[in-house]
Amino acid sequence: MTVTDASKPTVLVLDDEKNIRRSIEIALESEGYHVLAAHDAAAALRTLHERIVDLVLLDIRLGDIDGLTFYKKLQTDGIHVPVIFISGHATLTEAAQAVKLGGFDFLEKPFTAEKLAVSVRRCLEYTALQGRLHAVEARSHAPHIVGDSSAITKLVTDTLRVAETNANVLITGESGTGKELVANSIHAHSARRAAPFVKVNCSAIPETLIESELFGHERCAFTAAAGAKRGLFEVANRGTMCLDEVADLALSAQAKILRVLQSGEIQKVGAERSIKVDVRVLSGTHKDLRKAVANGAFREDLYYRLNVVPLRVPSLRERVEDIPLLVRFIAQRLCEKNNLKEKDIDEEVLWELKRYPWPGNVRELENVLERMLIMSGERVTVMNLPEELLAPEVEAPNNGSALRDFRDKTERDYIIGVLRKHKGNVSQAAVELGIGRPYLHKRMAVLGITKKDIYT
Repeated sequence: MTVTDASKPTVLVLDDEKNIRRSIEIALESEGYHVLAAHDAAAALRTLHERIVDLVLLDIRLGDIDGLTFYKKLQTDGIHVPVIFISGHATLTEAAQAVKLGGFDFLEKPFTAEKLAVSVRRCLEYTALQGRLHAVEARSHAPHIVGDSSAITKLVTDTLRVAETNANVLITGESGTGKELVANSIHAHSARRAAPFVKVNCSAIPETLIESELFGHERCAFTAAAGAKRGLFEVANRGTMCLDEVADLALSAQAKILRVLQSGEIQKVGAERSIKVDVRVLSGTHKDLRKAVANGAFREDLYYRLNVVPLRVPSLRERVEDIPLLVRFIAQRLCEKNNLKEKDIDEEVLWELKRYPWPGNVRELENVLERMLIMSGERVTVMNLPEELLAPEVEAPNNGSALRDFRDKTERDYIIGVLRKHKGNVSQAAVELGIGRPYLHKRMAVLGITKKDIYT
């Protein structure tokens, strides 16, 4: 079995003339391409179904089928591959049609090896550029779920998969992890993206007003109802509603939301008739809804209606490898927001940010970064770090201190060893440690390293 070098672009040549196929093969192989040849449409189709092909050189005049018809069949079959048409007998109309259909180029036989190589190279370069542009566009429409850790990669994959459906989604995770961004992404990538996306903070609406806010009211339905009002479910019709902090809903409101999910109908306060609505519901909470159900604070039937697809957003300490990427992304946005020139951030700063457990998650990281960017000079150094980030006694919620204590003790012992080696010369020790002298001083202070530790 022949194994193709994956680093080489693969070109398929479909031409019923053996000598033409062979001459093209020789010309392109000398340019570093891997070349496959097919003498008819059936052979070419088998190759395209079995192999990854980067480009097809397609003769317009084939023995069994014309090239234009074959190209249309590729499109119908969902085989999207760049094509350069070649021919020695094509009419001007056929040449124009080839380009109109989507062919990258048209080469008239006989053509030189140099002209062929230039056309192939340009086509592959253009395709690669289009791929990069599509990737950038996809990221720009994604909800700024920044990161490439395995946890975030899975979250983004699951988010895009569920976005294509109409299923209700329960998004869980600690405060500040980015649950709202996940909800934004689901709506933005769904078939409902052109319809309204209504966000409701359930914890911010008083219990006495929640029913009116969600379902609306008729004029004079209650004392303060001077006029009729559309509810948020009606506003979100044909779109998506995000119930943030859904665990804080009163039981009375839970019962009415359950009715909407079961029947697709809402009834305004003071109204006699129900209204049909089509709303997809996304819910978010940092609380354990299963415990709330067990405690009688949340309806079990509503829980199952909301939790058709569960998505959990990982905490920042679960994906510390994403912190450098997050820092650069957030810092750029914060500089624009505060009319600041973009600043370099020292690696030592990133190292300290990765050490901190971030109980407030990405929201806390953003607040810390904004403070440092505003208060720093031309670049952000460890001297701009808040003291609480450097304190070794800070612990993450629900985490024991054993690992942190071990890490701090190991670092402390290592720094003391290097300082003793250089007889207390901080500058020389900093060089060996690969860090700046001011930063070493700061770490010594945090870890409680004194002269007595060095010279005893």
